Amino acid sequence: MNSCRVAFSSPCRALFVLLIVLWPAVAGASGVSFQGQWQQVTSGAGDCESCSVEIRRNGPVLKVTGRDGWFAVTHLGRVGGGSSAAGIGRWNEDGAGRYRGKPFDIRITIVDEHLHMDMSVRMDDGSTQAVRAIFDKRRSEKSGRLRLAHM
Repeated sequence: MNSCRVAFSSPCRALFVLLIVLWPAVAGASGVSFQGQWQQVTSGAGDCESCSVEIRRNGPVLKVTGRDGWFAVTHLGRVGGGSSAAGIGRWNEDGAGRYRGKPFDIRITIVDEHLHMDMSVRMDDGSTQAVRAIFDKRRSEKSGRLRLAHM
């Protein structure tokens, strides 16, 4: 019993309480939130100034919508402190192009404040096509501010 009192002396107790109070801020400071608009910076399929994704969060579930005609539902991973998510999605049926109506697996991660997307599209012949892209949230926010400034 006496050792418990020594372990939680006044300075230790204050440090323990401070750690509990500040933990959410410290944990959140380690990375960028998935939620919001992300502007494509680069892609294996070529650059696209109008390509962007919007991510909405509902608990550990993320709904990811691509402006170029696809959507996915992912689940935040426990590895990496919640900086990655994996799930499934589908390209729009009414879209044009080789991915029209195709299902895919998707993994998104945040690395150095950029969103990295790896999509594996299942084709009719059983093969898979990889689609990889990197997005920047700051670029998207900046372009949104510029659009508002010109209105």
